[in-house]
Amino acid sequence: MSIFGIVLGPRTRAVLSGAVVLLLVLAGITLVRSGGTKDRTLTATFARTTSLYAGAKVKVLGVPVGKVDSIKVVGTSVRVKISYNGDVDLPTNVHALIVPPSIVGDRFVQLAPAYESGARLADNAHLGLDQTGVPVELDDTYSALDKFAAGLGPNGANKDGALSRLVTATAQNITGHGAAFNNTVRQLAGAISTLAGSSDDINSTVTSLSALTGTLAGKDTELRALVTNLARVGAQLNGQRDDISTSVVQLQQALGLVNTFLKDNRAAIRTSIRGTTDVTAVLARRTKELSQLLQLAPVGLTSLADIYIPTNWDPSKPWLSNFAGRTGSADLRGALTDDLDSQLGFTLEAVCSALPAAQQVKISAFCSTLTSLGGNLGALLSKAIEQGVTAPKAGATSLRSMMVGPQ
Repeated sequence: MSIFGIVLGPRTRAVLSGAVVLLLVLAGITLVRSGGTKDRTLTATFARTTSLYAGAKVKVLGVPVGKVDSIKVVGTSVRVKISYNGDVDLPTNVHALIVPPSIVGDRFVQLAPAYESGARLADNAHLGLDQTGVPVELDDTYSALDKFAAGLGPNGANKDGALSRLVTATAQNITGHGAAFNNTVRQLAGAISTLAGSSDDINSTVTSLSALTGTLAGKDTELRALVTNLARVGAQLNGQRDDISTSVVQLQQALGLVNTFLKDNRAAIRTSIRGTTDVTAVLARRTKELSQLLQLAPVGLTSLADIYIPTNWDPSKPWLSNFAGRTGSADLRGALTDDLDSQLGFTLEAVCSALPAAQQVKISAFCSTLTSLGGNLGALLSKAIEQGVTAPKAGATSLRSMMVGPQ
């Protein structure tokens, strides 16, 4: 085989073929790793970066996606520049956390949460202190424990032996009650498990209480007015408690009388209710006629009143004219009563003759008087109108005596 006129031996050709294959593999790995996309960068401000160095790994869900490019102190904080793969998307609310893999050793930056959907973090974005976090250092833990121990020591809470007495009293109280204490712990664990299983209901209850509290807060003025009015009502009722007590006693007595009345007149009340039922049924069947009567009766009565208007009648001053002294048309009054005489006189004579004997005795005076006048009821009514409400003269027959007879 020859290239550009140079003859290559079998061994040389094998070495060149291997080199070409190696170059192709390296290029493929590079393309796969970068995805053909340029790396992105972001900067994050941390309160401190203990044991974090340039070149440290940057991970998402534990998967390396980039590295720390540089670390620079800016004022009282530290600015860290990070580069990550361009094909890795991050959410806009991403946080950068320094994670220690062990007590000693290099640390790495964890970006969380992972992207799922929505807006993406832009290239060259910046994460402030509110989006970064650092682990608690071991020295800080030792310092806090030392302060806690000093606070409980002879120069702290146990200065007067209070802590020692508390421990002694606790030990004495617990001694012999280990089983009960164990049972209490188990029951407490069960209660906590039950509450954990009802977390959704508890959350719903808290949410509802929050909504109720918000509504009550928005109605503060109305609630204050309601409470004030209730207080006033309570004060009024308290001031009238004697009257209320008396009313209650009287109501009790009245209910007792009503109860006695109902017991004594049960049959009569039942009969009256049945009669009322019959009357109601009749009225229900005559609804149309009653409706027409209610429509026409006011018009008829008004027209009847307008038929005869005295010349000396002043509606605004009715007390200036008496019934007997009014002046008007006597012919009109006579014409009005003539028709009553022909209809009512005949009707009443028929009634008198058709009644049973026992009933005729009760109105015999009226019937005999009407017969003696020849059934002229119009003349009787005209005479009553002429007399009016004045006392009858001596020897005159009153209308009541003619109706019901002597008493």
